[in-house]
Amino acid sequence: MRNSTISLALVFAGAATIPVSSATAASGYRVTVTCAVPKAQPERQLASNSCLNYVPDGTQTYVAKVRDSNGRAVSGVSVSWTDSDAKDAHFRLAQNPCKTGSDGTCQAEVKDTRPRPGEKITITATAGGASATGYLTFT
Repeated sequence: MRNSTISLALVFAGAATIPVSSATAASGYRVTVTCAVPKAQPERQLASNSCLNYVPDGTQTYVAKVRDSNGRAVSGVSVSWTDSDAKDAHFRLAQNPCKTGSDGTCQAEVKDTRPRPGEKITITATAGGASATGYLTFT
């Protein structure tokens, strides 16, 4: 089986990326979830594994970057997305799962239709049996 690394990021214009969590599966895949906040809004970084969104905006875009054991981008890898709020939060069906392109990335957007202050959603990306999580909290 091929060894690959998967990186995810919450993306905003002019965003900084903050490492969130990492996991390695028996398949050799390594999944890393990162969370990014706009440089103009550093208060949105609650912790290295948690970002803040303001109610009523419940939409976030996640980007997965898949790399092999040598750090090279890998294309054609399927990344599945799930979240802990299946009742109100959903990834766009056309983007889930997504397949990495020639640059090793794919993206998906999650929309929480009823974000509530204090709500915390766990976002999980899975590829090749490996998964990692990030968090999104609303205020």
